[in-house]
Amino acid sequence: MIYTVTLNPSVDVFLEVNNLNIGNRNHVSDEFTLPGGKALNVSRVLSQLKIPTVATGFIGGHQGNFIEQWLDKENIMTDFVNIEEENRTNIKLLLDNEETTIDSKGPNISHFEVDELLYYLSRVGEGDTIVFGGSVPPMEEKADEDIYSRMISIAKANKANFIADIPAKYLPGAIKENPILVKPNVDDLMEIFGTKIETIEDMDKYGKKIVEMGAQNAIVSYGKKGSMFFSEDGHSYISEEIHLNEMVNSVACRDAMIGGFIGTLVRTNDTLEAYKVAVAAATATAEVLDLPTRKDIEKIIPKVVINQFS
Repeated sequence: MIYTVTLNPSVDVFLEVNNLNIGNRNHVSDEFTLPGGKALNVSRVLSQLKIPTVATGFIGGHQGNFIEQWLDKENIMTDFVNIEEENRTNIKLLLDNEETTIDSKGPNISHFEVDELLYYLSRVGEGDTIVFGGSVPPMEEKADEDIYSRMISIAKANKANFIADIPAKYLPGAIKENPILVKPNVDDLMEIFGTKIETIEDMDKYGKKIVEMGAQNAIVSYGKKGSMFFSEDGHSYISEEIHLNEMVNSVACRDAMIGGFIGTLVRTNDTLEAYKVAVAAATATAEVLDLPTRKDIEKIIPKVVINQFS
């Protein structure tokens, strides 16, 4: 089974405006609301690919009810830890084909709620995969801020695989524990290694270092121009840029890429094929306001060209 863990899920409110006048009244031309959260989005993509998945994490309040009802509507199994406070609401402002995001910090999580999630994850076993994704909400006890390392320890002890799409400050520790995939972007690499990355050759160098540190596979994206894939055998691959009709959604592309990768890997055990579908899923996401359907992804797959870089 593939479990996805979203510590800080949200209700994302998208507001489209034709003009923005700071300090004055503005009128919304269109609006819609979606569940948000990196790992949660992975479950939604896996569901489109007909791969069973269970979404877990912290859920509470009216926002939590909205998220659970939405996932239920998409036939996604859920088993969240109910918390006393409400999940956050984020604002996504759409103006001139650009998205400006205002993210809330999220609810305060008690030590008891942390322990409940850790206990739940202790049921995973050999053959399962856990996808960790997104930010860490405020913790009532500072010691609980290391929740990612504790969850990864549980996965390792139970011989479960894991994927880490987590903030850069937590990544080095996660990478050392041999995840089957990490998905940093260029900014994450620069933060991890404390250096500038300005060329493809730079990205190749530091992407390979991620694998040398312990990751089985890594995908590093660099915006709409594409991404690179680094495999455990020491080779790197690059995807050719795919022409988009219109760039609508950039935020969820990362999540869709992970869903496409793991959803294909569990079926084929072929990392290059998994990377190809990952690229297709990310590209399809860029052209829609929400997440792509299976048909959307399948339309893109024939356009994906992967070349060995080194």
